Amino acid sequence: MQKIINQLIKSHQIPLKSSGISMEPIFHENDVLYFKKIAFKSIKVNDIVSIKKGKQLISHRVIYKTNKYLVTKGDNNPISDGKIFPKQIIGKVYQVKRKGQIFDPEQLYLLQSTLYFQEIVKIKTKLDKQGINYVFLKGLPLHLYFEKTHPRRIYLDCDVLVDKKDFFKAEKILIKNGYRRYNQSLSKIHTFLRKKQIELPFYKTINGFSVVFDVHLDIDWMFQQLGRLEEFYPQKFIDQLTVDFLRTKRKVKINNEFFFILDTKYLILYLALHIFHHNFRGAFRYEFLNKVIKYSAPHSTKIHPGGVIWADLTIRTNDFKLNNFIYPVFVLLKKYYQTPIPKSFFTTIQPFNNVAMKQWNNVNIFDDEPRVHAGITRFTNLFVLSPNPLWKRLLILLNLQVIYSVFWVVAKKIDQILSTSFTMKLKPRSNSL
Repeated sequence: MQKIINQLIKSHQIPLKSSGISMEPIFHENDVLYFKKIAFKSIKVNDIVSIKKGKQLISHRVIYKTNKYLVTKGDNNPISDGKIFPKQIIGKVYQVKRKGQIFDPEQLYLLQSTLYFQEIVKIKTKLDKQGINYVFLKGLPLHLYFEKTHPRRIYLDCDVLVDKKDFFKAEKILIKNGYRRYNQSLSKIHTFLRKKQIELPFYKTINGFSVVFDVHLDIDWMFQQLGRLEEFYPQKFIDQLTVDFLRTKRKVKINNEFFFILDTKYLILYLALHIFHHNFRGAFRYEFLNKVIKYSAPHSTKIHPGGVIWADLTIRTNDFKLNNFIYPVFVLLKKYYQTPIPKSFFTTIQPFNNVAMKQWNNVNIFDDEPRVHAGITRFTNLFVLSPNPLWKRLLILLNLQVIYSVFWVVAKKIDQILSTSFTMKLKPRSNSL
């Protein structure tokens, strides 16, 4: 193995066979990867690099970079590879051979984003013709607007907020255009107990690529699967935020098409709440928020228009009692991306308790959590960071949706343990010679 690694390091262009599924859907098992040597300073976030980690050769995506090291992670892996230093980097993957065909990963990204954008434009045009009140929250259109280029990774979904009174018209448009509604409920009982539906995903496949529209009926960053959670956050605030998001939307031009996106202060607020929803994890989420802020508010002085954005954001944060939820996001943003956030902003959005001040200390923004574990963490965060008094938060223990969800998770865990145990017993024992 060491001999092979040494040969690869000395060579400029040597193929390496892919194994495992850590980079699906970009790489498949047995794909042949071609990489070339590259200077550390030339490596960019979203490059796919081959690295030496212990006795392994790994080809993973760069998700974060500093002057001294970078962090890589498989697209299909929950855990990152940790800090990778220049001496560990063998080269950058620039070409892939699959079943006799050779392609550049960049071409795949461009193809996927082109097909995706065409589909988004098609649906957007139909929504406009029907007079539907909607706004794009995040996704490919916003990436193209702020980045000014196609994404260098696969975009998975597109989030759209639709006025509740227009939902059935929007649903009809999606279904008529070949989309299917994805059921997020744990079971039929869970569907019955849920008081409201907040997010409804619609999906279809185009030329082998999945296209997903996450249709939101209101701005709820807590538990889409559980619905209304008054014990943690006042529904009246969520309703008002939803109205404000739709009322203040702005029209921008993206690739010669007009799109409705969120007003700047609300876009920054929404992206921060979205990061909270993912338990303060996801380097690409922070990176995008960092770029939105730098694009919208490049300076933090009161003289510059950017100062107005921070003042408006402060007012909304305090009025809607979102301090505990978003304060850790901006602390982590400043820590990892040196985002130009004025000190006065941190002072004016101080959390309501000391726990929120320390919430960011142990967060690893590069690693994901298993779905069940992430749900438990999110629930814990909501309980701890909720602006509601303790007595009201404790009422969550009487919430039928929560009680059912807890029993469902425990039952699934027990079933998994029993299945594993049963499988182990069925395995034949090998005889030692």
